Amino acid sequence: MNRFALSAAGIATVSMGGSALAAVVNGDHGLDRWAGEHSWQIASSGGSLVASMYVSGSLLYGGVSNISFVSNTASSHFGNVYFNMDLAAGTYTVSMQDSYGDGWNWNSYQGGLTISGSAVSGGVASGTVTGSSASFSFTVLPAPGAMALLGLAGLAGRRRRRA
Repeated sequence: MNRFALSAAGIATVSMGGSALAAVVNGDHGLDRWAGEHSWQIASSGGSLVASMYVSGSLLYGGVSNISFVSNTASSHFGNVYFNMDLAAGTYTVSMQDSYGDGWNWNSYQGGLTISGSAVSGGVASGTVTGSSASFSFTVLPAPGAMALLGLAGLAGRRRRRA
């Protein structure tokens, strides 16, 4: 195998690792009138906490970026918090709680948490709390560009052997 093929394979491997970490996942936290009762955590399949939300005087989010708040939307009495997360490929579990135990609702509005994005398997994963807790899982897929580079590395190695 020549040096070019080895270099291409090395670049593809590094790119694959970097791309897997750069999958952007979107979140939408629908807040009911009593949003201070809400909390949630997102854990990787290995059990590591990657993102969370809880209340300590105000809404506090960890492991997320690009946080924006839209108050009194058509779908929420209190508002929606939108955010992004950079997650590696894999399966994640969301655990949601309501400390009062009445769910994430106020009158007819049912709040919840939605995870979406092109990297999320199935497009959208969402959950709502109807009692004191709920959970759901979602899967982040590897970036397609990383797989393409790996394929190119294989083709470069194969072409050289034929010549």
